[in-house]
Amino acid sequence: MRDIVLGNGAMMLNFDEDLNLRDLYWPYGGFENHGDGNRSGCGVFAEGRLSWLSAPEWEKKLGYLPETPITSIGAVNHNMGLELRINDALHPAEDFYLKRILVRNLREYPREIKIIFYQDLSIRGIEAGDSAVYDPKTGGVYHYKKGCYILANCRTPHGGVEEYSTGVKRYQGREGTFKDAEDGYLALNPVADGPVDSAIGVTVRLAGYGEDEVWYWLIASHNLQDLRGANRRLLERGPEVLLREMARHYRSWIRRSRRDFGALTPRQIELLRSSLFTMRSAMDRKGAVVASPDADTFLVARDHYMYLWPRDGAMVAHGLDLAGYPEEARRIYNFCAGVISEEGYFLQRYNPDGTPGCTWHPMVLDGQEIPPIQEDETALVIWALGRHFQIYRDEDLVISLYDRMIRPALRFMAGYLDSETGLVAPSWDLWEERRGIMSFTCGAVYGALKLGELMASTAGDQEMADRCRIAAGLLHQAMAAHLYQPGLGRFVRGLFHDREGRLVPDYTLDASMYGLFAFGAFSADDERMEATMRAIGSGLWVKTEVGGVARYTSDYYHRVSDDVEAVPGNPWIITTLWLADWHIACGTPEDLERARGLIDWATRHAREGNLLPEQVHPYTGGPMSVCPLTWSHSTLVKVIMDYLIKAESVKLN
Repeated sequence: MRDIVLGNGAMMLNFDEDLNLRDLYWPYGGFENHGDGNRSGCGVFAEGRLSWLSAPEWEKKLGYLPETPITSIGAVNHNMGLELRINDALHPAEDFYLKRILVRNLREYPREIKIIFYQDLSIRGIEAGDSAVYDPKTGGVYHYKKGCYILANCRTPHGGVEEYSTGVKRYQGREGTFKDAEDGYLALNPVADGPVDSAIGVTVRLAGYGEDEVWYWLIASHNLQDLRGANRRLLERGPEVLLREMARHYRSWIRRSRRDFGALTPRQIELLRSSLFTMRSAMDRKGAVVASPDADTFLVARDHYMYLWPRDGAMVAHGLDLAGYPEEARRIYNFCAGVISEEGYFLQRYNPDGTPGCTWHPMVLDGQEIPPIQEDETALVIWALGRHFQIYRDEDLVISLYDRMIRPALRFMAGYLDSETGLVAPSWDLWEERRGIMSFTCGAVYGALKLGELMASTAGDQEMADRCRIAAGLLHQAMAAHLYQPGLGRFVRGLFHDREGRLVPDYTLDASMYGLFAFGAFSADDERMEATMRAIGSGLWVKTEVGGVARYTSDYYHRVSDDVEAVPGNPWIITTLWLADWHIACGTPEDLERARGLIDWATRHAREGNLLPEQVHPYTGGPMSVCPLTWSHSTLVKVIMDYLIKAESVKLN
């Protein structure tokens, strides 16, 4: 799991709970991992022994400087008589990461303390062919390969790097500079090639109970000249000045969302702000939002979450819009406009550079050509853009994207309907597990067509506006006729063709039926919708001390229990918050209190570094699958913003 995520749109760094740097992405956040899940970190050498900060003897407490994503970490080692105060920050505009360590002597006598920084990088995610070089012009060590240079450097108020070493790691029994550093002295080896690592060190001399500070930084660049130039700029400005400037920048940014948070607890406010920073960190400067930067899932599934799913990106954009960040949301919409297919739909997922990501959706099924899509993804981008327009009346954006994205998507959605039922034709579901006519997808397409009518009118395309209006009306009638089952007393997950080709309902209780009200198809207090959401709230609630809402009955993904009656599946952050969102929409004081309890549930399951996982263990409450999941954070932002608006309206009435 990742406990700290820092991103600036080009560079992204992830740290685990032991404060190891695990992932270093550049020049796209979430694309090309030069950390490769390895463990880079720092150690302290004092009185004849080295202790890496990842060791259990360090008692660590994670936190952040107020209203910033800059860490404020305490680490105490009573055995060594040392305390560290650590700040980690990523520059919002330049591609460098800065660490400040305040070293405190907890002993009464003077001491000499050496801080060693260890770099275990794999440039472009491949160990082979790397070089690590001591650079006398910067005083640091850089790793490079094929147009990617990463410099590691450090200094104290009294001078720069005093010792360094480069070496070969994990090859023919060689252990690299990690082993070399254990005696507290680095071998001054100036170059190594192949699977390389490196270490640099500085010394601080502390009076009894005294303190001093150490600065460390990483800089990424495409060539050595620019790397040295960036290092020079950093030193000319001074790391102290840069850290203060970064804190001011982040505080200015987060205060754009300032409003009355009176209905929230301090912890909820903190997590809301951290979620906004996490969403921003996951966004590339060109607008792609990675679903999760957590690379450890690659070790399990041989794939990862470091893609933009248009669905996830749309939900992040919508959360940013609600929180008052339309400029960031516009970048997502513009990115989507650049990747939509000529047919008017989005593929399953994309790399942050805009190229299609890998997929398991076929273009041929049972001998018939089919679009390889989850149509809710196309619908939700248009729906989110329509909501953006409603909130900000951003006519210029709608007009600029109309011919490129909006009109082709509306044309596709209005035409991609099932001839037998009038519902949305089959596509893959939002869970990416089954193909059929899905309630969530129908709800999303309905919402997109309704807002598409508004945007088409704004763009002066009345013919398309009329087509959207008619298609949405017919789709609504079809949903009421085919997705609601009177005998069951609720809506169904969807419709599927059986082996004889007959269209049959899927009665599986699935939290995604929330989509029938979420995008405007049915009101929250519609008795059919109310019965459906109450069935979800009772039938998918995890009946352990952990609680939370599962995705659907007998969910297999990362399953830890076969007791489906008690644990229908692992509880997810988004599905639990969907239930909260429905209660908010109902709007009674009792419903708002229930929603508040569900928001509290999500808040309790955030990691110490304020990161939300995809799902949690039904018995321990620990994080499962990836952490963070950007969709979890965007859902929290949306639900909290909805809660604040509804709570205020109830108070006024």
